[in-house]
Amino acid sequence: MWVILILTCFHHPFPMGEGSVITTKAETFLVDLAVHRYPECALFFVRQSGESEIGNNLLSSVVKRLKTSPSYNAVYSTSLSNLSSIKFSTEVTNWNRRGHICKIIVIVVDHFRSDFLQGVKRSISPTYLPMVKKDLDYWIWITPQPSQLENLLLSNYLPAKTKYKLGLSFTPSGDLIIKSVCFFCNEGLPQIIDFSPEGTPSFNYFPDFVRNLMGKTLRISFSAIKARLEVNPPYVGVNNAHRGMLKALFHEFLMIKLNFTYNMFLSTGTDGGYGGGSGLQLPNGTWIVDLLDDFTFLGTVGDVISGKADVGILAVNTVDRNREVSFTNSNFDRVYLHFVTARGARIFSPATLLWSFDFVMWTCIGASTLLAFTVFKLISKSMEVLGIDNTETRGVTRKENWGIRHQLFFVMSSYLHQACVLPTYTPLRCFAAKWLFFVLVVTTVYRSKMVSLLAFPVMEKIPTTIAELVDSDYTIGFIKHGDAAMSMLAASTDPAYMKLVKVMEIITGNGLECLERVMERKYACFAYTMATNYLQYGNLSDSDIRKLVYAPEKIFVDAFDACLSWARPFHLGDLFEAHDMQVTVRLAKRAWWMATNQTDKLEHSDPDESDDLTLKHIAGAFYGLGACLVFCCVVFVQELVAVTIVYNGVLG
Repeated sequence: MWVILILTCFHHPFPMGEGSVITTKAETFLVDLAVHRYPECALFFVRQSGESEIGNNLLSSVVKRLKTSPSYNAVYSTSLSNLSSIKFSTEVTNWNRRGHICKIIVIVVDHFRSDFLQGVKRSISPTYLPMVKKDLDYWIWITPQPSQLENLLLSNYLPAKTKYKLGLSFTPSGDLIIKSVCFFCNEGLPQIIDFSPEGTPSFNYFPDFVRNLMGKTLRISFSAIKARLEVNPPYVGVNNAHRGMLKALFHEFLMIKLNFTYNMFLSTGTDGGYGGGSGLQLPNGTWIVDLLDDFTFLGTVGDVISGKADVGILAVNTVDRNREVSFTNSNFDRVYLHFVTARGARIFSPATLLWSFDFVMWTCIGASTLLAFTVFKLISKSMEVLGIDNTETRGVTRKENWGIRHQLFFVMSSYLHQACVLPTYTPLRCFAAKWLFFVLVVTTVYRSKMVSLLAFPVMEKIPTTIAELVDSDYTIGFIKHGDAAMSMLAASTDPAYMKLVKVMEIITGNGLECLERVMERKYACFAYTMATNYLQYGNLSDSDIRKLVYAPEKIFVDAFDACLSWARPFHLGDLFEAHDMQVTVRLAKRAWWMATNQTDKLEHSDPDESDDLTLKHIAGAFYGLGACLVFCCVVFVQELVAVTIVYNGVLG
């Protein structure tokens, strides 16, 4: 949204009654801006005093010539130290939702006072949800005294912090003077520039002077995020970044495009030294610590607020920070919170013989077997009652009756595809055929599943979501880098996150021990993606890295990345990070291992186990063989006892 903000500052050097004469050329210039150059703009008026004759004349004359009413009209209230809307006013939220493309704001200042400028900033141009934006909208400052024009344009209270601005003043004869400020034209310092009041229709009164910083040295405060940026102390000199993806961003892109140099320093801590934090708002609502009457600003946000830094680099944006400083709309880097676990181990167990079917299926098979015994018994009994059990049959015949023992061995041996004695009567043989077909289907499925289970054992199931992680038997560690992530988790009302905060271990420092625990036991490491990437490239061997498993991202990430990639067609962030991790982190780690004779970590190894069939794959068959031997011994003993009893009975 473009805005023309026009401030008029009068010290009344002319006699009363001449206000209309003085403002004639200013009125003509403003009407030209509103009608011919920016016709889509809304008209705003803010006056320091409702008694200003010159300001009232300028207001009424512009409104009459434009034949419209102002969209915003306010007068500064000394008692309230704020702007008081009096007519045609709308709420800020309404303007942010349905306001015009730009706004022409006329601000009449009777006396140059800092409290008035601060009131204007607080009322219509705060950092959070501004009605008029200091870095995007147009500002015009008007004063009848040419000697005060430069001081007004360079005032730190508000004018110097506006990007697009003009200064208007008048000569004693009433001619219009127009000036602007080139922020860095004077070897990186501000310089006043004169414009002609009679510019051509295509002349741009609001050029972007921040496209070329003219070699200015920017003071940049950064948070202690080694995964993205490292600067060696004592943080002196220009272009002093040591390594990191952000160093590549500055050296290979921003410095070339904007023509500047920089000095980076670690953000301020609570003791006044280098702390490395992003910024923490104190309970009293400020970002400042008073150390023996010496104000210290906390973190990167505090450094920017205090003016100690021109630019700040931090990892996370929060609502509290948004209310104090402005952030770039474009995100160069994408960082997620995720957790890392080790690969699931292969499971070798005699219970593999039962894994082909679930409990319900095994129950159904058992019930079907009992049902088969019952049906065979009912058919046999019915034939015996009806007296049709002595008819001659075809096929396998047997003199003795096909009793319960034969039925038992027939049903059980059919599962093992073993030869068995068939029934001698047609009704029994019909049911036996249907039973054999049922057994064929069941055993075929069982054998097919057993091939994959024995040759390729199942892997241990690892958690892939936060809910699964907190409900598992994994120990959870959280690498605490700053307070933003921890504050977000602690403020969540989701049951999974609430349980996560209660059970997780807080790990400070660089967090390497968290990844080491992952490879040693059932442990999950919760951290930023950039932290885990930096730790693994800088400390772990390639074989150890392949043992780690990252929880899958949300289902929306790929779709959003595909759309965002159109806006980031060159993927410079990904390229910078890959180059930094390989050249300045991984290769440096390998060189150090070579220098310290740790060559064992350089061996190429495959973390995946061999797929060759071993005893562990078919151990269940041997356990089954052992169980059959025990069962045979029991049957042998039973038969021996039975024969002995019969033999002794015959002898007796």
